[in-house]
Amino acid sequence: MIKIFLLTFLLNSEETWNRVDTSHFNVFFEGKWQIPNIAIDLERIYNLMNFNLSYFAPWMKNEKTNIYIYSSYENYLKGRFSPPKWSKGLSLVNKKTVVVYNTVKKDQLIPTITHELTHLYFESFFNQKLKRPPLWLNEGLAVYMEDDSYQDEHLWNKALRYSPKTSYLKFEIFFKTDLNSIKNDNDIANWYLQSYGIVRYLIEKNKIAFYKMCSDILNSKKIEKALWDNYRIIDSDDFEKKWFYWLSEITSGKKENKIEFKPFKRIEFKYLNSHSFRHYDI
Repeated sequence: MIKIFLLTFLLNSEETWNRVDTSHFNVFFEGKWQIPNIAIDLERIYNLMNFNLSYFAPWMKNEKTNIYIYSSYENYLKGRFSPPKWSKGLSLVNKKTVVVYNTVKKDQLIPTITHELTHLYFESFFNQKLKRPPLWLNEGLAVYMEDDSYQDEHLWNKALRYSPKTSYLKFEIFFKTDLNSIKNDNDIANWYLQSYGIVRYLIEKNKIAFYKMCSDILNSKKIEKALWDNYRIIDSDDFEKKWFYWLSEITSGKKENKIEFKPFKRIEFKYLNSHSFRHYDI
């Protein structure tokens, strides 16, 4: 009985895992399986992160981030990080650690890691003052970086280009909406899409202003005031008009042939009001 217990412990212990060290990550992965080009892919993602997020996490240049990749969803749940069973990834800010599991969809591993790394780096910025960023800003930025990580088709960009205008909430309602109050899967997916679109608009309009806006929010400035000071956005109605005008510009070149785009069957995220140093996504 004791031998069986010890064997089970060793099999589930990260100490027995394979390890790959890159210039900026310590990658631990479970089992004998190999992840093709993982070091190359992660350093590609690091360059993307460094370009966009180093303002929020300057430590990323000199301190490595730990990435744990479980071989299956079942082992992920049984591992020492104790994630909730509906999650597919988590970030531990104080430990500079991201935890995910491998899936049969190999092309989803790097985007998932990118999403979680974004939470890690961005939340570390707010953690300086033991705060959390606004949810739409946190998730919108994570989806923005996730979409940038795709080497081929950018799925969120495609969703933004082809989703009907009726997919989006009025801005006055959107900024007051508690994501946990949304029960319909399509409505949840549309909330994430709108968050992504809003963050993308702010970054593409003026990246320096985006950094300053986030700093203002960190320093307890109201979001409305931060938007006015950095973007001259008067209120939610003004923001909505400017956003839809921008959206019409980026979609003006799309082909008008009949295209049916249904990305949301595979986009599954849910926010949990959890401990300030731990972030879950599903």
